[in-house]
Amino acid sequence: MRTRLFLLFVSLCLASLPVKATTTDWVSVTGGAVRLVTAGPMESGIYRAGLEFSLDPGWHTYWRYPGEAGVPPTFDFSGSQNLAKADILYPAPGRYNDGFSTSIVYDENVVLPILITPDDPQAPVRLQASLFFGICKDICVPGDGVFDLVLEPSAEEDTVSAMLIDRDLALVPQTVEGPASGIVSITSAPGKNAPVLTITAKVDPDTPEPGLFAEGPEGSYIGVPDLQSRDGGMAVWTLSTNGLARTGDGSMLTLVLVDGDKAVESRHALSADLLK
Repeated sequence: MRTRLFLLFVSLCLASLPVKATTTDWVSVTGGAVRLVTAGPMESGIYRAGLEFSLDPGWHTYWRYPGEAGVPPTFDFSGSQNLAKADILYPAPGRYNDGFSTSIVYDENVVLPILITPDDPQAPVRLQASLFFGICKDICVPGDGVFDLVLEPSAEEDTVSAMLIDRDLALVPQTVEGPASGIVSITSAPGKNAPVLTITAKVDPDTPEPGLFAEGPEGSYIGVPDLQSRDGGMAVWTLSTNGLARTGDGSMLTLVLVDGDKAVESRHALSADLLK
């Protein structure tokens, strides 16, 4: 009897652990599905993982800042074990205008890469990720899921998942400063509700439609830069500072410039004079 109880206890404990695999099952949501994937073994002290979204035609989800409307993804890794850090990275997004507002989105298939650093590199990581996000077409609905995997230092490589993760890892904007950002100037002029910034950037003359996305400090609710003109290798956008949170007398603006296959991210301090 005691042996049977012991075996039952062991079985229940094993059942509570996630299966040792490199991907979870798909979690279906209205408009698509999402799952957690990993490349397999640890490399240079880091596991490569990612949340893969497979969205139905016409549906989209949102970048880390959604723009004028939308719900950005939020993550909770508090249920994980042996996890020191989980860095979530965002590939360059796109624009979506529904006739009323402009959002910053992903559609079709996208992986948000996650770089996992363990507390103890010699021990497995139990990665538990809780996800909440918005997904929209003609209507917007919430999506959520809990994903659970054990990451082993010597796990076999999952070549398909590694390819998906690396594909979108290559699309994550490089963080740059100064001239490498492509941003030539940021000026301002009075606007209806708040000063309007004029942002001039160098772009590849052969890029048919360069994109610019902006994110303010926490608490900001700004719009998406509007392309005003394009003359060869120069492009000009405007952006209202309405809803831009202040940092002291000025503010800080993070800009992502998408220029063909190249995407760069840069931070720009806005002086008080630009916000008057």
